[in-house]
Amino acid sequence: MPTTTTETRETAPARPPGHDAGCTPGHTAQAAGQDAGRAPGQDAGCSAGQDGGCGAGCAGGHDVLPARLEHLVGDTDAFFRDHWAGQPVLLRAHSDLSRLITEQEMWDEVDCGLLSRPYFTIFNEGVRTAISDMTRRRTVVGHELPGFIEPERIREDFANGATFKFNQAEHWHPRIRTLVKALEPHFSGGLESFVFLSPPGKTAMQAHMDGAHVFILQIAGVKDWVVGRVDDTSTSDSVLHEGAIPDERRIELTLRPGDVMYMPHGTPHYATAREGNSIHIAITVEEPTAQNLAEVFLAGFLGDPVFKALHDSHHHHPLAERTELLRQALLDHLARADENATARAAVTLRREHR
Repeated sequence: MPTTTTETRETAPARPPGHDAGCTPGHTAQAAGQDAGRAPGQDAGCSAGQDGGCGAGCAGGHDVLPARLEHLVGDTDAFFRDHWAGQPVLLRAHSDLSRLITEQEMWDEVDCGLLSRPYFTIFNEGVRTAISDMTRRRTVVGHELPGFIEPERIREDFANGATFKFNQAEHWHPRIRTLVKALEPHFSGGLESFVFLSPPGKTAMQAHMDGAHVFILQIAGVKDWVVGRVDDTSTSDSVLHEGAIPDERRIELTLRPGDVMYMPHGTPHYATAREGNSIHIAITVEEPTAQNLAEVFLAGFLGDPVFKALHDSHHHHPLAERTELLRQALLDHLARADENATARAAVTLRREHR
């Protein structure tokens, strides 16, 4: 996670409830199931005097709204060749990240009062505020429903040093959704996005590792990061890192608006906001796990006519012989399985069951 808390991930509905007429005009199109579609058009050409030029494949200047992978990493071929699944790296965006979301926009969403769980959370030093304290019930079309944001509690906790987070913003925030959807074809996995708003001087969570590759987009403020190089001690799951990150692995980085950091799957990390309120977006790429692949293989085997024939006649065989017949049938199925088709199915499974 991005810089996630240890809370259990909840299954999100298709989209949050729509805003009512009491919401401030200009709120993001969470409203009434509407998607604002592609963000405003891109400016032609590079702005004069910008560092480093546009980079290969960048269509437009650095003032463009981020809407493609090259807007984040520049030359995409070079990124995959030199950095993907390698070690953490700090890059400079080839676009204006500040156009993705603003702090005022986040507080507008809070004050509107119609954001619902699990699309937000707030936590302090890794401890999440109780759901019953951060939410309230609202009457919607004659039905009293739980889980709506409690603006006063969110503001109170933030003032006391807590980090406020939007979860799965690609489900309902139009500009972030446009970017995430444009990134999906580049990766064999499911993508999600999280927006973090942190006050200065606070480390929201101790060092941990995420079960995904992570892109960090620094939108506003300054944030210090401590990350570790990936080695054999890295784990596949999202877990807390045991002890301090060793000096031989430790990398210290400061992210400012417009910076993009890529952390490969298994990178230990933690962060501390420094100057002003910090906003960063974490986009995670979750590739199929070993379990996902096993589930695809097993589903294919259970649908194989050979297995069906064995299932229909297994009572004719003693248990030991039945076990050997099943083992041999499974091995034969795995030998015939199309690896590419299996991988594609596992990617689909990962994208649809996050």
